[in-house]
Amino acid sequence: MTNRKMMIRAALACATAACGVLAVAPAIAQTTTASVLGTVAGATSGTVTARSTTTGFQARAAIGAGGDYALTGLTPGTYTLTAPGPGGATITREVTIGIGQNLTFDFGPAVASQPVDDKNAIVVTGSRLVETRTSEVATNITPEQIRVLPQTDRNFLSFAALAPGVRYSDSETDKGFSSGASTASQVNVFVDGQSLKNGITEGGIAGQQNSRGNPFPQLGVQEFRVLTQNYKAEYEQAAAAIITAVTKSGTNQFHGELIGAYTDRSLSETDAINRGRNLPKPAFERKQYGGALGGPIIKDHLFFFFTYEGNDQNRAFNVQARGTPAQQAAVEASSGRKLSEFAGSFVSPFRAKLYFGKLTWQPDDRNQIDLSYSRREETDVQGFGDTTSFETAENKKNLVEGYNLRWKMRNDRVLNEVSADYINYNFNPTSINPNLPTFDYAGVIRFGGKDSTRTIHQKTYTFRDDLTVSHIDWHGSHIFKGGFKLALLDFDYIDAREIQPIYFFNQDASKNLDFSFPSTAILGTGNPRIKDSDIQLGLFVQDDWKIDRHLTLNLGVRWDYETNQFNNSYVTPSNAVAVLQGLRQTNYFKSSDFISNGSNRDPYPYAIQPRIGLSYDLHGDQRWVIFGGYGRYFDRNAFNNSRDERFRQQFTDGRFEFSRDGLPRNGSPTIVFDPKYLTRDGLLALQAQALTGLPELFAVQNSAKPPKTDQFSLGVRHRMGPVVASVTGSYIIGKNGFTNLFGSRDPVTGNCCDTALARQYGFGNVLVGRDDLSTRYWGLYVQIQKPYTERSGWGLDVAYTLSKAQQDGNDLFSLDKAIPSDYGYRDRPGTERHVLVLSGQVDLPFGFRFSTLSTFSSGSAFQVFDATKGFDTNQVVIRTQYPEANCIGIFARCEVNLTLEKDFKLFRTHQLGFAVDVLNAFNNDNYGSFPGFVCCGGSSANFGDIKQAGSVITLPRRFQFRASYRF
Repeated sequence: MTNRKMMIRAALACATAACGVLAVAPAIAQTTTASVLGTVAGATSGTVTARSTTTGFQARAAIGAGGDYALTGLTPGTYTLTAPGPGGATITREVTIGIGQNLTFDFGPAVASQPVDDKNAIVVTGSRLVETRTSEVATNITPEQIRVLPQTDRNFLSFAALAPGVRYSDSETDKGFSSGASTASQVNVFVDGQSLKNGITEGGIAGQQNSRGNPFPQLGVQEFRVLTQNYKAEYEQAAAAIITAVTKSGTNQFHGELIGAYTDRSLSETDAINRGRNLPKPAFERKQYGGALGGPIIKDHLFFFFTYEGNDQNRAFNVQARGTPAQQAAVEASSGRKLSEFAGSFVSPFRAKLYFGKLTWQPDDRNQIDLSYSRREETDVQGFGDTTSFETAENKKNLVEGYNLRWKMRNDRVLNEVSADYINYNFNPTSINPNLPTFDYAGVIRFGGKDSTRTIHQKTYTFRDDLTVSHIDWHGSHIFKGGFKLALLDFDYIDAREIQPIYFFNQDASKNLDFSFPSTAILGTGNPRIKDSDIQLGLFVQDDWKIDRHLTLNLGVRWDYETNQFNNSYVTPSNAVAVLQGLRQTNYFKSSDFISNGSNRDPYPYAIQPRIGLSYDLHGDQRWVIFGGYGRYFDRNAFNNSRDERFRQQFTDGRFEFSRDGLPRNGSPTIVFDPKYLTRDGLLALQAQALTGLPELFAVQNSAKPPKTDQFSLGVRHRMGPVVASVTGSYIIGKNGFTNLFGSRDPVTGNCCDTALARQYGFGNVLVGRDDLSTRYWGLYVQIQKPYTERSGWGLDVAYTLSKAQQDGNDLFSLDKAIPSDYGYRDRPGTERHVLVLSGQVDLPFGFRFSTLSTFSSGSAFQVFDATKGFDTNQVVIRTQYPEANCIGIFARCEVNLTLEKDFKLFRTHQLGFAVDVLNAFNNDNYGSFPGFVCCGGSSANFGDIKQAGSVITLPRRFQFRASYRF
């Protein structure tokens, strides 16, 4: 029997056992639904009903002996709540419910005393309910905010910055988010309960790594919730922040929307980098467009929704040759090519197409079935600029498909949700000139083809079953929850690096080197493909226990299990065994823990995650609430992190050193250069002389554990009418981060590296992968929210974060010290100490609306490698620094985005809208990188100097025009 079949059988057996557990303690996952709990004054029986105002769908909850009720599993939207009132009357209220919220609404005496309409119906005007008693640290992003607030590129993830403690990256190659001191790989995104986790590479979200695209059409997103901390046991595969989004559905009325947005070079300023280099403003044009349509197929029962969005960008980058006139002339003489053909402004075209379709069927009040499909297609020509020519670019082809089937079955006390989904993720960066070698003339120009092509493919099949039983009376009121998940993952990774050779040309008179011949060539040979599979199982139980009108406890536990997180069936080759056994044994390296026989690398069985939350309503009226909690959260190790253990055994990056005379250089033998070596075939023929570089030996720790965080929070929340303010303290400890270390350090000095033994057995060096990275985080979150309403005409959100995020080690490769703890804790690169985000909107005279989403921060920390005292292990200093203030004398990053909008009513229910966005309105120069290396007697005093910056993280001031048509 194959390992895959054995793993499936074992997982199915566990899933069967889980079903038995759920039969005793059923529950529900609330990744996309909401709950409304409360009491009906004077009632001891009967039901409370929630009826959707758009689809007619109803949910009912029985009223207990104490008047308590619990409506669970509600899809976000507007509902009419109905409850029995005094004297046989009924009480109704229209309310709007947000995604994932646990809301409280009491039908109390004050409500019951309202005037009676239509003989026996008491009607109370309502609006969006405010969540106050939750123990979660969470921020809800409303449909109004998504539609109105200014943003650069219609990526709904950008609004995650409205949540304190969350950072959104708006760079040209990575549009994702992160939180705390964790990497972006430790977040997760759920859309309609379907996880978009990237299990094969870094980045956290499938399709977001190395992409300037959007994960989902924004026209299809109804609203979403950002869970920063202390989320419950139903959430999985994340040790940092989570986003859970719900999509739009069709309703009993036909609704549609058309949108368009446009900006170009004439509407933008020149960025600081090109200004500093006296280069012209490069070409730039962006067109965004799309449409959506939804409505009934069978009124009250069957609905459809479909949306499409396109994103066409032509963004140019300047290319220029550097160096002295003599150096440029030498390059032209050597290559036979004119440097003028590489210089100029070249367009980087990006094209994205986003599709989403959904069918919703409600055969009766007890069942709802949703079937949806999403597709994301991207092409993006990038990888050139400055001294790298356009012909060296690659086309980043990106495809993400999602299929999702969900079935909700309910009665007055029990709700069951079953879902089956499939994710197909394929990332394929391909050279636009795949048959050309790469020629790199140091400090002058780089041209030729891109040296590598990759195909990264992940398939994920997931089945879930989640249940709830509500209104269980025992020392208060309980809602018991629980569920299980079974997922099958297939990985296929083709990394054809240096498949076409890359030639390096250097000038160094002392080493007899010039641009007439290459000093070094690198060629990749072997099998570039790695395939594998994994099975994931998750179980959880949760008890939301309302003890009285003051105290609520959220008690949960989760267990996750993976069959193949660290190459579990890998067998270490005999030559690698000989090297590992011959190396010096240290406190961080025991050879027996890095030699795998295919059966001694067991899956980690102890991913048990208690999650405890509480909220205490001081006066029982939701005005002052103290909340807090503790939780343990396990994430997973990305497939790419440990694949080198296998990959380097079958694919080699060969290195060739050339000279005029064949004499050794820097202790390495050289080959007398011949022009025939300037082709792939020429280097392949040369390979037989065994003068190529040797592969590195990678070995993974057999006992490696998945990354985890322990999270603590304590805060107070205060409601003042429509305004809710909160202050939250956060402390997070991160452990088990995967990183690679040198296993071949000198046994006496600890310096890198003693490679004699490795070379004896055919390896160039030894790296060992361990679960040694640690992080720690302190945060203070201040949030003030006043939701927009038509009646008030304004809304405001203020989010301030004061934080200190630290790490040891250096992410995936911690090679500058013996072990990560030797680095000492330092501020994590990319984090910001102070961040203030202001957003809001206000209605103006004559039907105009003004809105803003503006960010001010103290700037992102960047890493400095300081070798002024030398390169020995005990001499190198690794630290982080912050850039100088560059905005109002206080901040290092300011981005003020403004929008002025006007809607025109047409044909009663139709609206035509026009808007102008001013993005980065004050044209602040927000720099993204600074020199991070100093040695040999140099000084690092100016590393934060803005004059030393190498990139910007926000574009300069630009205007964007938008139009929409809605009905």
